[in-house]
Amino acid sequence: MNLIVTSQKGSEAKASAEFKEIALQHGLRKVSIEKSAFDGILELELEEPRVFVAFLREYVRSEPFRIHFVQRIIPVDVVVDTVLEQIKEAAKVLGNQIGEGESFKIEIDERDSPYKRRELIDAIADVVDRKVNLESPDKILQVEVLGEYTAMCVARPDEIISIVKLKRTA
Repeated sequence: MNLIVTSQKGSEAKASAEFKEIALQHGLRKVSIEKSAFDGILELELEEPRVFVAFLREYVRSEPFRIHFVQRIIPVDVVVDTVLEQIKEAAKVLGNQIGEGESFKIEIDERDSPYKRRELIDAIADVVDRKVNLESPDKILQVEVLGEYTAMCVARPDEIISIVKLKRTA
């Protein structure tokens, strides 16, 4: 998995079809999409996911009313077991992608997590030695807890796409 797509609960099949149609317009012929064990979550594997995310951002801006079921697009850099030490180790490695002069914030979406949100934030903040900026960070350390496993990435704010927010600015 190198991309997470969210939709409304019960709309996963429609979001999957919508995503495949957009991917075809971008020239992607082979897209692996699996429904997660959690409602509203699709797990994808595709070549050059961040290039596709950039295309999708511009697509939404130019065709805002063609997307109805896909809500968010989140790149994935690493997947680990939902074990606090593994999450901390992955965060430490990912933190190296944040430049010394750059700021970051931690965003966590949790589904069936054995940890409290604050516990995750504190553990990650302890291993990433960079300046925190909650209002306008240079990078976001995104953590998606999906039960037994956790998907994580470091991305610029524009690489994690909220379709609703993009439609408002279109």
